[in-house]
Amino acid sequence: MKKRIVLCADDYGQAKAISLGILDLLENGRLSATSCMVNLPDWQEQASWLIPFQEKIDIGLHFNLTHGKALAALYRSKHGDVFPSLSQLISRSYLHSLSQTAIEAELNAQIDYFVNALGFLPHHIDGHQHVHQFPVIRQAIINVYEQRLRASNTYIRLISGRLMLMDWFRHTKKCIVHMLGATAMKKLLQANNIPHNSTFSGIYSFALAEQYSAFFPQFLQSVDESGLIMCHPGLAEADDGIAKARFLEYQYFKSEKFINDLQAAQVAIKRFHCWDILI
Repeated sequence: MKKRIVLCADDYGQAKAISLGILDLLENGRLSATSCMVNLPDWQEQASWLIPFQEKIDIGLHFNLTHGKALAALYRSKHGDVFPSLSQLISRSYLHSLSQTAIEAELNAQIDYFVNALGFLPHHIDGHQHVHQFPVIRQAIINVYEQRLRASNTYIRLISGRLMLMDWFRHTKKCIVHMLGATAMKKLLQANNIPHNSTFSGIYSFALAEQYSAFFPQFLQSVDESGLIMCHPGLAEADDGIAKARFLEYQYFKSEKFINDLQAAQVAIKRFHCWDILI
């Protein structure tokens, strides 16, 4: 029997070239989920492009606190209109200088934007740059989940997996991401009986994106049944700091090598809450 996992493209809605690249992969059955950034200027238009896929894939909220402007008035009054850098947010969260009520207000506002555009609650919640697992923020997410998402059986992404000794020498980025709250988030999800992926993969240095086709079979091996692999595909026109990596990922997922790698690893990509095998 094939191992069934979720393959989720992050950053839908960040830019047109990113969204179009993800849509092309969706149309070709190469993904089983995508996570949406809803606070960017063109979200409303790009959200409409996802409507044909709402019964076919998981469409979730990519909770964003580091890119663009805040939506909630309470957040803006506490922390300003423009989101801080990732390093600033990490510092503030670990110093507990973030207002949890402001974070909850911003999450609620982003859920509202998601629902207003798509007509349904997010199938899952995760964080842009993994912010959902940081101190203060993770508890805010649990609170909002109980208020709004419990009844819909929304799942939350868990940054989980095996860290080996050699990872500290070869995969520093992976180790740092895990250290920034993964264990605490797992305990919260388990204690509150919130659905989450079993294991997680997809982290690599974007500077090494030329090797993505070699990395992906390793990702497939490192996740268990009901695990999740994140990815960041986009068209060549994507204009951000990882544009080259996005296009290389996109090309890989369009290729026959991707299909062959799935078959060799005996993996099928699926939605989280059902076993609808796409490939």
